[in-house]
Amino acid sequence: MTDLLDVDGPAAPPRSNGELVFDAPWEARVFGLAAAVVETRFDGDREPFRQRLIAAIAADPERPYWESWAVALEDLVTTTGLLPTGAVDAAVAGRNPSHS
Repeated sequence: MTDLLDVDGPAAPPRSNGELVFDAPWEARVFGLAAAVVETRFDGDREPFRQRLIAAIAADPERPYWESWAVALEDLVTTTGLLPTGAVDAAVAGRNPSHS
């Protein structure tokens, strides 16, 4: 998926010297999860995810990039029926109820 990412425009991920920039381990994990979902469930077609990412960024331009990435991924998997609505929140709450 890295070779298919936008290098410019609203969906372009943060880069330094051409390499993706992750400030925390969860950012790299959500990137990898999105790449796996796109590859295995959408036959490598990144456009459905890309459109959701653009929408997530537009909806909250001040939100950090990788948080918008996570929002776009959650929207993709719930609206396409890969996960039921609320599944991500339930999983997070089950792991750490203080974040609910």
